[in-house]
Amino acid sequence: MRSSILEDSIVKVQEKSSISINLLDMAQMISVAVDLMEDGVYDHGQRVAYIAYRLFKELYPNEDAFPIVLGGFMHDIGIDTNENKKEARNFIVDDHILQNHTQEGEMLLKNVDLLKDISPIIKHHHTLYMKIPHLDSDNVPIESQIINLADRVEILIDPNKNILSQENQILDKIRKFSGTMFNPIVVDCFIELTKQEAFWLDINNKHMNDKLWKQIFDEKTIVSKKDIRQLAGLCGEIVDRKSSFTRIHSKYVASISKRLGKTLGMDEEDQFMLEIAGELHDLGKLSIPHSVLHKEGKLTEEEYKLIKQHTYYTYYLIDRLNTMEKVRDWAAFHHERLDGNGYPFRLKGHRLDLGARVLAVADITAALSEDRPYRKQLPKEKIMDNLWKEVKDNKIDGDVVSSLERNFEYIRGDYNAL
Repeated sequence: MRSSILEDSIVKVQEKSSISINLLDMAQMISVAVDLMEDGVYDHGQRVAYIAYRLFKELYPNEDAFPIVLGGFMHDIGIDTNENKKEARNFIVDDHILQNHTQEGEMLLKNVDLLKDISPIIKHHHTLYMKIPHLDSDNVPIESQIINLADRVEILIDPNKNILSQENQILDKIRKFSGTMFNPIVVDCFIELTKQEAFWLDINNKHMNDKLWKQIFDEKTIVSKKDIRQLAGLCGEIVDRKSSFTRIHSKYVASISKRLGKTLGMDEEDQFMLEIAGELHDLGKLSIPHSVLHKEGKLTEEEYKLIKQHTYYTYYLIDRLNTMEKVRDWAAFHHERLDGNGYPFRLKGHRLDLGARVLAVADITAALSEDRPYRKQLPKEKIMDNLWKEVKDNKIDGDVVSSLERNFEYIRGDYNAL
């Protein structure tokens, strides 16, 4: 029986907003962000989505393919460390890693109204075909079975070799696991599809992929602030899961930023943008190895350079959305400083508007209010001492810090209640 989630479009138009995001652009952004956890591999999700899409349309030409494309882009969101992301590129992967990231991915998507219907796809995208008859209550969607094969095909492709020269080797591997790891019907469909040289070449053709998604799914637009907030929150959770010390850091920065913007007289639209920027500000941190984020001692020069790249990635990840330039700048400039000695763009004060200045103060305040591997959270007095020192050194905005100090309890809020 076909999965019920394909009967209706996943996107429903809700209350009007001046902000709009294409849901597929958001899914692609998340996919690229997750791929940052694996050095030099930035299009795994894109290629899995394409392979899965082609297989699905061969098998179900009249069905809505949008859910499986979303699933292809976001199938790895439950992976929490760079080491596990790299391990997942082995054809046979430790079962604990597979179960952990599929279950975590399902959990993350259940909190997002627009995506909760694809959570079963993510949960079962590594369920072995031979185990399906023995599952008591779970229905394993065909989309999961297709993504399972698409995912393993993608990791078999050697980017340093001509893809057409790898066809026989990949087909032999997939045939070997037909009926055990993979659904034989999906395998047969894949074998037939691979007779087209264009199919193989299209896998690596990012321009063609982008054109395809635009032609088919361009109308899938989010216009609900609630949906945008939930999706931004999903991004924040994906990042913060990398460390127990930052388990709600993005949510906390978002809360502080919004409240701080309110005390400074920013309008409701900008307060909302500050909240979204707070959730997204560390998205590029997925590129930083777990060992560096958890280091208790002083960072080496090379490790600090790795840290500095995260806001650069944040900028270009959010830029993919094409509609959130203000959020992009506020999120990505949170380590810029008024004297021009911040990173990664070395912007000076005249290039940093109020929103960027708010995010910078909010990020410092949140960080000092949290436990870290190298110190415990600081009390109000110590936090304010640190902030005023930064003001004195012409790093951050004194008016923003002054507003924080006057409204400290309200702005910082209750960390444990988040």
